[in-house]
Amino acid sequence: MRVDLDSLASFSHTGAEGGRRAADALETLTGVPAHCELSRTTLVDADGLSAFLGDAATRIAVPFDGALAGRALVSFDEPFAARVAEETGMGGGALPEVANILTSGFVDGWAEEADDTIDIQPPEPADDESLVGDVAVADGAAFVFESRIGLAGVDGVCRFAVLPAPEEFVDYLAADDSLSPDALAAYAQLTAQSADAVADHLAAMTGIDPDAVESHFDFVPVEDVPSLLDDAAYEGAVFETDGPVSTVLAVLFDESEAGAVADALVPSEDPDADLAESAIAELGNVTASGVLDGWANALDTTIDVSTPSHVHDDGRAVLDTVAAAYGRHADTVAVVDATVALSDDLTCRVCAFPSPEDADTVAEIAGTLSAGDADPDFPPEYGGDGT
Repeated sequence: MRVDLDSLASFSHTGAEGGRRAADALETLTGVPAHCELSRTTLVDADGLSAFLGDAATRIAVPFDGALAGRALVSFDEPFAARVAEETGMGGGALPEVANILTSGFVDGWAEEADDTIDIQPPEPADDESLVGDVAVADGAAFVFESRIGLAGVDGVCRFAVLPAPEEFVDYLAADDSLSPDALAAYAQLTAQSADAVADHLAAMTGIDPDAVESHFDFVPVEDVPSLLDDAAYEGAVFETDGPVSTVLAVLFDESEAGAVADALVPSEDPDADLAESAIAELGNVTASGVLDGWANALDTTIDVSTPSHVHDDGRAVLDTVAAAYGRHADTVAVVDATVALSDDLTCRVCAFPSPEDADTVAEIAGTLSAGDADPDFPPEYGGDGT
């Protein structure tokens, strides 16, 4: 069940170009320099799509049909929405117009490569019930083209997600045998199982039951890899693997409060810094094993992991090194992306970057896990019942 990553790379770059076009259209409207902070093509379990799309107060849907059908969902952070209203002089009426312009800018790139036109429908409010709708391409996996648009000097962003209609998108994929819907669904399943393993291992090591688990499989232009994380402080560990699949794997804890990671792992009024760092490295090691054990079982082999490298930096700086390493091999990288919220103050982000040269092996892992033949084994030394 092979997915040609070169074909997905082409999809990813088309999405990235759509994001840039959308930013240019917004800059023309507002007169404020705009930029596309992140573009990625994502496979996400449809059941988790609502969480993936976020909970911004203002969300607008823009349907479209023709050569490609579906809808765009545009979410506005409050500072971003306020600045757009101010610059355009349109007040609250500016946001539907912005959503329409962003969508037009994005789909223009698709329309140029299609035999038919793509028609934009009037914007409409997106409530919780209509937010997701019928978006699954196959076996509950949704295909999303996401961009995040920023304005110079403005806090917050506009999150712009394009969700193709499933029936039309499957027909679109049928023109390319390397993009089978079933194979794409297998990648989403790979990520979901990896995220569940992360949650189980974290719960066993910390004694904290996760509040939420989110996962998605991303295809990201290599230059956008650092943008997968924000510039908040993260502490954790980075690993490299050796075996049938070479992977850089980062296990990072978002410190919404300074010292939250150390407090969770080494409860003390004044935890020893060296002890806290050691505990973080060990937790990262066990969490990484939770992901890799499932992959190794799928291949009926072992995957060796390096000694953890402790990191404590802003998220984008951590991923800069990953982008630099993969930039020598590929224009687009695949990312197994999982987020586990342990509490309001402690969130774990796991990003695994399989080498583009091992795409066939990743496809084999995804196909086996999707078939349900290789559930991850929970290491007994950490309590297989999650205690």
